[in-house]
Amino acid sequence: MKLKGYSNSVIGAREQNEDSFLVDDLKGLYAVADGIGGGLKGEVASQMVVDGLKNQRTEFDSLKEVFYRLQAEILQESLETLGGALMGTTLSCVEIKNDKATICHVGDSRVYFFDGHILRQMTEDQEIYDENLKGTVLNSYLGIESDIHPLRIVQETMTIGPGQSFLIASDGLFKQMTDMRIVNLIRENLKTPEKLVHQLCEEASHTEHSDNVTVVYVQMTE
Repeated sequence: MKLKGYSNSVIGAREQNEDSFLVDDLKGLYAVADGIGGGLKGEVASQMVVDGLKNQRTEFDSLKEVFYRLQAEILQESLETLGGALMGTTLSCVEIKNDKATICHVGDSRVYFFDGHILRQMTEDQEIYDENLKGTVLNSYLGIESDIHPLRIVQETMTIGPGQSFLIASDGLFKQMTDMRIVNLIRENLKTPEKLVHQLCEEASHTEHSDNVTVVYVQMTE
């Protein structure tokens, strides 16, 4: 089975793009990280974890172990450069080996799976409702202090095959676009994945008050 990943990232209505992504067809490794809004150096945190994921993957038996190492590195970086101030990022990734895909996730960037017909959300947003802010806030991400909320890293493995695909996205996509619109665009662009990733980002970023939008799309073929 052949793998081919496609990606795009746009700034949206923000002043800076704090998203980062990884596409590595040789390693079968794909990821999206979204620097925490309200924290410092979100763009540094997100780039740190995608680089760390790529460079350190072979040192550990599981993706979850890599995530725990990245958590320690983010906390150390925060302590050394920010005096312990908030610095964090989400990280959602897919690793594909033969007919198995392992999904590992923390935060609210999402992994979707498209089986050729139906789009399924494979990750759960790790957030809670904050009464003071009157909105949802993350309660798990890389860089979170354990005395605030426990870090929750979720990993699962599934069987996959040709004709299927994964979509990994920061929340700037799905907070501006319905799942129905996303799956319709996937169906319309089955033979033009480069067009798909650009269309997803552009459409989501053109809404009012849009966030950074980053998508990674992975196709599996014979």
